[in-house]
Amino acid sequence: MAKKIISFCLLALLGIATASIALAATSTVEAPPTRFGSIVTGITSGADFITLVEGITNWIFVFLLVAATIFIVLAGWQFITGGGDPQAVSQARSKLLWAAVGILVALLSRGFVLAISNLVT
Repeated sequence: MAKKIISFCLLALLGIATASIALAATSTVEAPPTRFGSIVTGITSGADFITLVEGITNWIFVFLLVAATIFIVLAGWQFITGGGDPQAVSQARSKLLWAAVGILVALLSRGFVLAISNLVT
């Protein structure tokens, strides 16, 4: 039982650490000060397009990290309460795998802005 609690705590800390590190990362593409945090309505230049893509990917990034953290906690809880049931352990592993995929997609969405900015500028 103590091993399960320790592994659950480590998984929760890993999820929190991953989310905080990812949220602390900043993009190298700087938006104009007057448009920071807003979505551009009329795209007239490459910088406007990059600002639009950056705003969309920021929302996707936050949503996926929150969802992945929730799935990591649920998977840890299912590992603990599964009691060695093979079906519960399999479901918990599946949740943990999809949480890792969500984190990977979130990180790739941040790199997507840099790739677009290199193509446009």
